Amino acid sequence: MGDDSLRVKRTVPVGLVAASVVLVAACSSQGDGASETNDDPATVVTTTAQPGAAETTTTDQPGAAETTTPPQPAVELVWSRVAHDESVFGGNATQRLRAVAASQSGLVAVGFDTSGGDFDAAVWTSPDGVVWSRVAHDESVFGGNDTQTMRSVAVSASGFVAVGNDKSGGDFEAAVWTSADGVVWSRVAHDELAFGGPGNQQMDSVAATGSGFVAVGLDQLDDDIDAAVWTSPDGVVWSRVPHNEAVFGGDATQEMNSVVATDSGFIAVGEDWSGGDPDAAVWTSPDGVVWSRVAHDEAVFGGDDSQKTMSVTAGGSGFVAVGMDKSGGDFDAAVWTSPDGVVWSRVAHDEAVFGGQENQQMDDVVLLAGFGFVAVGLEESNEDWDTAVWTSPDGVVWSRVPHDEVVFGGEANQQAVSVVAWESGVVAVGDEESGGDFDAALWAVVQ
Repeated sequence: MGDDSLRVKRTVPVGLVAASVVLVAACSSQGDGASETNDDPATVVTTTAQPGAAETTTTDQPGAAETTTPPQPAVELVWSRVAHDESVFGGNATQRLRAVAASQSGLVAVGFDTSGGDFDAAVWTSPDGVVWSRVAHDESVFGGNDTQTMRSVAVSASGFVAVGNDKSGGDFEAAVWTSADGVVWSRVAHDELAFGGPGNQQMDSVAATGSGFVAVGLDQLDDDIDAAVWTSPDGVVWSRVPHNEAVFGGDATQEMNSVVATDSGFIAVGEDWSGGDPDAAVWTSPDGVVWSRVAHDEAVFGGDDSQKTMSVTAGGSGFVAVGMDKSGGDFDAAVWTSPDGVVWSRVAHDEAVFGGQENQQMDDVVLLAGFGFVAVGLEESNEDWDTAVWTSPDGVVWSRVPHDEVVFGGEANQQAVSVVAWESGVVAVGDEESGGDFDAALWAVVQ
């Protein structure tokens, strides 16, 4: 299952902060996300309407809304690359960030580190998104035989919960870590009934609610992979939701990549290979225990070759899911929207926004209050991977943030895989490949 388990190829790495990309959601009469560039080559200005502030008339085509926006106060996002510190983000072999969460006291990012000779879980913390520290490695908490990785992190009133996998028992099993402050961590004791079983089990995403946590991922036996769900009232005691083949299974692979908590329950998104190739897939639940599979609609979730939903968030007038689509011959970024988590529409493809040379994909999306949606991922040109960012006032009309090589690029590969919005701005995390190995990498908007 490797460093990213059953995922598609991912990458990322390099850099010093030396330039900024400026996005301004300012007074505008257009909601089309058109950008204009000023005389400063290191600064790009993009006008974007604020969510909920526009009067919108929608045509019969998904993503073809006509938007009229009254004058709005400016909202400014200035993207910078967090300066690389080898003692914090680097080291021997590979260090990668897979997810980030924010609390009132700061941020926690999780991932893994291979400098000890195998994969170990790893944690980084920051009070402001710019200055970061690496939590000291504790082999009894973060390590063990073979592989341990953190793949997602959530925060509640009681602290942080990180989920991932552990291969110390010979195959992959789901794994959970908890912390009250993001600095001192404990490993939840392995429960074979909850976390293990024949074959491989892995938690890919976790969401917190006022009543506990829900984690989603996969359960693999031989070549058959099924979606899997776990629940916990406190982050420590976990139960596996019983497998239902009609909901979680099927031919080939079904996997939940992301879960979000809502006022009315949970929405999970992922992929389903039962049609012969990957299609986007959605599941819903009122309580995290009883789940339903949203009926497949080939026009929305399918198409030629591959379609995958990698992340979902709630906000605005419903839900936004992001991922990738390979129906055009290479991977392009893709977006889906829903008012209720059950009825979904595919945002119409715009090659200038979602496509380009070689591959583009969105890995994560977040709602930034007063601005709109921010999605992060990658773009590939001439076999070089760079971080990519997209923004939208409403989840339907999207703009691509113009590429700035100093901020988003560099030698070899860079990719952001997770993004979080908090009271002081936005932080995206991922990794960079430079000097022959991968290092943790971050991008920040600090207001």
